[in-house]
Amino acid sequence: MIRGVIKRKKKDSQKRILAGATIRAPTLFPAAIAKSNFLMLNAFRVGRIGATRPVFRSGFVGIRQYSEQHLTHNPEGVEKQQEVNGKIVTRTIPVTVERELPDPFVSQKQNRNYFWTYGIGVTLACVIIFNYEKTRSPIVNSTLYLLRMSDEVTSRLGDNIDFKSSWPWISGTLNTVSGDIDIEFAVKGSIRDGMLKLRASRTSKTQPFDVHEFTLTVDGEVLDLKQTALGEFL
Repeated sequence: MIRGVIKRKKKDSQKRILAGATIRAPTLFPAAIAKSNFLMLNAFRVGRIGATRPVFRSGFVGIRQYSEQHLTHNPEGVEKQQEVNGKIVTRTIPVTVERELPDPFVSQKQNRNYFWTYGIGVTLACVIIFNYEKTRSPIVNSTLYLLRMSDEVTSRLGDNIDFKSSWPWISGTLNTVSGDIDIEFAVKGSIRDGMLKLRASRTSKTQPFDVHEFTLTVDGEVLDLKQTALGEFL
């Protein structure tokens, strides 16, 4: 019953549209647009679900055929009629700009320089970001903590052990997900500087790291921190 009521409402609305609906057409081609709208509405039929696509397609085909038969193309622009002082004046509105298109190969050398500058800038930014992530890694923080807790290291470097530079550079691989650590960076204390090297690996995330090398080089002297039992490396 509800379906029948919906169908009757659709048929009534279609009859009202085809009978006396007023269509406002643009001022460009009022008669042509009104005729095209009438063709499209006349082609539209309320039917089963999924049948609207071919119906609209036939309506647009009729619009295109009518436009090809009755509309003319003016290369100078679009003609528009306007009433001025009781007289109909036709004027042409230009739709294109008469100027030469820019040649993309005129500044070819300059564009190439821009491209290389942009590429180098993006590469440097990525390198700086990745290096910053290394400096904030828990592995690096644990390593610095072990250095500060070692009496042998503090006797050679002094107190306040930290990165040597305000912008430290950590070279090597630091991938805790795959269990591959091979890094080297400079450290300093209140007395002198040193170079720390750490190399470790693990087979799975549930296993602790197996430290292969953990050394500190100070003035040519290599300290094997792995043998000094600084504590378990996590």
